[in-house]
Amino acid sequence: MISAKFIADRYYIGDLAKILDYEDLSSLEHGFGRLGEFEYLNLRLECDEISDSDGFNYSVDSLNFGIINAKIIDEELLSSRILTLRNGFVANKFSSYPLARIVDFTSEFEVSFNTKDIKLGNIVINL
Repeated sequence: MISAKFIADRYYIGDLAKILDYEDLSSLEHGFGRLGEFEYLNLRLECDEISDSDGFNYSVDSLNFGIINAKIIDEELLSSRILTLRNGFVANKFSSYPLARIVDFTSEFEVSFNTKDIKLGNIVINL
């Protein structure tokens, strides 16, 4: 299992291509890394949808699934992709269908992954 500690803050969990521009997305490494001031985990997932232990279903279109600080989200970029922030989710602007989550971690938490699952604090995603 590979792991790292992340600081307490609000984090985006989902397909990173939904919130990052092409330049930032193409600079991501597989696994843990930093994008400017923000730590991230980026994993290649070959699926259309994946569920977590809370029952949330993530839409995965680009193979780039991960977690990154929500401060990186540019609402103008979301809008250009017909997406919006709504009630703690990144959602389709017209249908309001949630595609990814924004989670508030109130204390430092561990992010880890192996061939069987991804753990984001107390959230578990089985692979």
